[in-house]
Amino acid sequence: MRHVAIIGGGVAGLTCAFYLKRRGIESTVFEAREKPGGRDGSVLYFLAPDLFRNTFQLIRDLELSGDVISITPHAGQLYRGRVYHHRVASATGLLAFKGLGITDKALLTRMAYLLSRYSSRLDFHHPERGLEFDNETVAAFVKRELSQNVLNYVAGPLISTLFFFGSEETSLWLYLVLAKHMYNTRMSTVRGGVGSLVDRLAGSSKVLPGQGVRDISAQSNGYVVNGRQFSDVVVAVPGDQVLRIGGIDALLSIADREFFRDCWYQRTVSVNVSTNDPVDRNCYAVSIPRVEGFSASTISFHDYIDPSAVPDGKGLLTITGGGPDVGSDKLLEELRAVYSVEPESVDIVEHPSGTPKFPPGRYRQIHEFNKRDRRPGLFFCGDYLLGPFVEAAVSTGVRAAQAIQG
Repeated sequence: MRHVAIIGGGVAGLTCAFYLKRRGIESTVFEAREKPGGRDGSVLYFLAPDLFRNTFQLIRDLELSGDVISITPHAGQLYRGRVYHHRVASATGLLAFKGLGITDKALLTRMAYLLSRYSSRLDFHHPERGLEFDNETVAAFVKRELSQNVLNYVAGPLISTLFFFGSEETSLWLYLVLAKHMYNTRMSTVRGGVGSLVDRLAGSSKVLPGQGVRDISAQSNGYVVNGRQFSDVVVAVPGDQVLRIGGIDALLSIADREFFRDCWYQRTVSVNVSTNDPVDRNCYAVSIPRVEGFSASTISFHDYIDPSAVPDGKGLLTITGGGPDVGSDKLLEELRAVYSVEPESVDIVEHPSGTPKFPPGRYRQIHEFNKRDRRPGLFFCGDYLLGPFVEAAVSTGVRAAQAIQG
């Protein structure tokens, strides 16, 4: 009888456990923290169902479809210290934005043309179809094909707001896929946030919280994890933590070990601020272009995204920044520079491995990693194998479960 060890109780590992159970395969999830979920609290909303298709299928399979909440896609953008609001559901949403000149706005039609031209090769779930776009940075492409201003106030903020790293270190492929779907934005969340998905997943699986994996070794008929015998192992920790698992080196090829050494993450810091009243009733989030000189990348408004998450009349927002030097005090100072805020309470969340980075060439490395043979019964899942979205965690968890079933 097969019994699978899943190392890591984040969204990817829990998704894998859920679908293994549906296929009649037993699994045990080892989670080092006292509570499963990983970085689930950082995910506030989902993009369109055609992009987040496995996430929405998971929602249906968990019987949570009735808890899906549509979000009206109004966003804010900081420009010279002031917030300007616009609708992001169409290509015309930015035409009224003061940070773009007439020439810049005219170039948006060129971007639409380029996306139409490349569309057939831009499939988030199959990056191997568009590896030709994995050869340069977003910054290099946008400056060449469009303008510096479009980079500053359109392309750059799209990357930094969602992923908290910069366009000068991000593969063009990731931006083109994202831009393709942002031209007709549909947004939603689940009542209670991604945490409600995690709670339902954890409740249906055997999870061992507070039990990190000390060591793993191979035997002729499977694996031994923390002294227990298993038929298969799924490694579902962030990519930069894989090589920290005792004994994993002996199970990996030189090429695989090099792959994980090249897996980089951005550190993120979020400050959750409760207020007596909503701070901005006009948008789900404010993006902060890097040219504004802030360490923060975005301010998200929970009371707009999911009103049920906040007591009646109250406000709840999160200001987030990424990088080695960002700190909570600085984020609060920047928040007050944008809005007049008197916090009722403040909660600080830091993720040393916040979001995986995808610089030029990374998708080629992922493609080669996925093609390589390795020891039978050893599998991997996590957002670092597809993209910095919860959809990537869910999708790779599904794929690992499918691979085990054969």
